[in-house]
Amino acid sequence: MLGAGRNEREAHGDPTAHAEIVAIREAAAALQRHALELGEGGDGWRLEDCTLVVTLEPCAMCAGAIVLARIPRVVFGAWDEKAGAAGSVFDILRERRLNHWVEVYAGVREEECSALLRDFFAAHRK
Repeated sequence: MLGAGRNEREAHGDPTAHAEIVAIREAAAALQRHALELGEGGDGWRLEDCTLVVTLEPCAMCAGAIVLARIPRVVFGAWDEKAGAAGSVFDILRERRLNHWVEVYAGVREEECSALLRDFFAAHRK
């Protein structure tokens, strides 16, 4: 595992601090450190051999970052019928007009992921 993330928008006052963005930043930094340790330059930002696994379908911002990071595969559990960008509202990850396309594995452990999200948001609404 190169990077992990969770939603940190409120914690950091950063609207871009979605779990996917945090994980992508960590993974890119880890690859860059590894390249430097090997004495290589490199494109640490290209996550070409990575798979991003998330609980909720990525939004448009995160889908754009996934495409730009050249991540080849995304696995997610729950669909986001309001803001999803991997097939529900938009399909940015498989948009043929872009320069990179992503394999999408949707609905993996969907019920478990949906329950996790429901419990998380219910606890934060109290």
